[in-house]
Amino acid sequence: MDSAFIQLETPRTPMHVAALMVFEAPEEGVASFVKKLMEDGRKETRITSPWNKVLVSGSRWQLAPSLVTSYDPDLEYHLRHLSLPAPGGEKELGQLVARLHSQPMDLRKLLWECVVIDGLEHDRFAVYVKFHHSIVDGVSGASLLMNGLSDHKDDLTTPPFWVHAAPEKPLSLKPLKLPSFNEVAGTARNVLKMFGQNDALTTLRSAPHSPLNGRIGPQRRFATQAISLNRLKTVARQESVTLNDVVACLVGGSLRRYLQDITALPRESLTAAIPMSLREEGDISSGNAVGMIYSIVGTNIADPVVRLREIHASTSHAKKHVQEVPPQMRVPYSLASMAPAILKMLSGLGGTGRPMFNTVVSNVPGGRKDKYLRGARLLHLYPANIVFQGMAVSFTCYSHAGVLNVGITACRDSVPHMQRLATGLTDALVELEEGLGITGGDL
Repeated sequence: MDSAFIQLETPRTPMHVAALMVFEAPEEGVASFVKKLMEDGRKETRITSPWNKVLVSGSRWQLAPSLVTSYDPDLEYHLRHLSLPAPGGEKELGQLVARLHSQPMDLRKLLWECVVIDGLEHDRFAVYVKFHHSIVDGVSGASLLMNGLSDHKDDLTTPPFWVHAAPEKPLSLKPLKLPSFNEVAGTARNVLKMFGQNDALTTLRSAPHSPLNGRIGPQRRFATQAISLNRLKTVARQESVTLNDVVACLVGGSLRRYLQDITALPRESLTAAIPMSLREEGDISSGNAVGMIYSIVGTNIADPVVRLREIHASTSHAKKHVQEVPPQMRVPYSLASMAPAILKMLSGLGGTGRPMFNTVVSNVPGGRKDKYLRGARLLHLYPANIVFQGMAVSFTCYSHAGVLNVGITACRDSVPHMQRLATGLTDALVELEEGLGITGGDL
């Protein structure tokens, strides 16, 4: 998977992910804080893995990309300072991040960039950190950023992010168990089911055509929404479903209204690829360790409560399908089930024919406690994901200190008026709460 993200890199489909972190102003004020942050950052010569990794060849045309260590970072390039134009609101911030996220990375350099952004209204500033997807997935990327923050407000000397190394992959003391022929054959049968049609199981043939699944251009849009975790958990508890089911239901409700407004709602439900961590407990090392399950998002269902229940049934079938695969075969199973989408993109055929799924809905769990950057409290961390030929919009979530932070990344040409998708999430939550007889709350 790490190699695939290098090979899939094109000017129209850059393969980087990012996080937009929004902080409240420290006591000294934003201007002096940011000035000191930049000065200290550019003087810092210590750098650790994976921040110090660079490709041997800065080209996507390589079968086996490999990394070497660099001990001389060009911090004038990798650490930058930008200011928002007035009034410095969410609109201006989203436009700037969209431009930053549209710019491909220089694969000849270190595979990360950090931009400090001031000029935000309400005495705030932001930090946008971009990683190439070949060195992180959602779990490891969030871990790298949280390592660079402190649990204590009075910790004013935390070194920059790139000084904090990712932990090494935990050493497994379990004896290696080779799969039996029956296990291999059973896994192959489960993979083949993903390419057929099944009334209960969402497969790679379940997705309908939609305006969100054609060819895409190089420019991006980015929108954010913050939602109270307590409200989502209340819904999940009442219906005995998972938090991810509730998130998928909100995405389905938002997409339903968006597609209705442009008279392009398919008869069948849109489907989502939902990343599933394949890491062992405690593993937050760098690199990718992720598979996919597939589910409907209920865009063809008007009643939000029925939509949630049908999504729960769909994800339950998907999880059962994966659980039938022996643990030691789940990584090859996941790679095999994702291979057709990867090969379609590599062949240049992405965005043609019937899509294998319509969108991505990803949720990375975060922490419950506040975090600080040299005394500045982290308010939000919004993930920015990839889109690619055949999939023009993705929804990525990160939970932090009681808030679910949703970052929506989309192709600028294919998804106009994207802010409607962001506000549509909270509208869908209100509809769901009303359908369940739940009194809503803040955010």
